[in-house]
Amino acid sequence: MNRLIAFVSAVAASAMLGACNHAKDSAQVAQDVSKAEQSAAERTAKAEHSAENKVGDQIDDAAHTAAVQEQKVADTDAEGAHKVALARCEALSGASQKTCRDEADAAYQQAKVQAKQERLASDPKP
Repeated sequence: MNRLIAFVSAVAASAMLGACNHAKDSAQVAQDVSKAEQSAAERTAKAEHSAENKVGDQIDDAAHTAAVQEQKVADTDAEGAHKVALARCEALSGASQKTCRDEADAAYQQAKVQAKQERLASDPKP
C-alpha cells in the first residue's frame, strides 16, 4: 500500500512539474513581452521625468540662492560706500554739506535699485 501511495505521489508530482515547464503559445508570449516592454518604458520615462524635475529644481534653487546672495553683497557694498561718502561730507559745511549728503543718498538708493534689478534678471525665482 505504501508503495502504491509513493508511486501515485511520484506520478502526480511529475505531472505537476511537467506542466510548469510547458511553453506558452507564441501569441501569448508576444502579448506578455509587449506589456512588459510598455510597462518598462513607462516606468523609465517617469523616472527620467522625475530626475529631470529634481535636478532642475536643484539648479533653480542654487541659482536663486546665488542671486539673493549677490544682491546682499551688492547692498552691503552700497551701504559701506554710502557711509564713506557721508563721512567725507562732514568736511564740508552749510549748503555744500547738504548737497554732498543728498548726492550720497541718491547714489546709495541707485546702487540698491541696481542690485535688485540684477538679482531679478538672474534669479529664476523672483
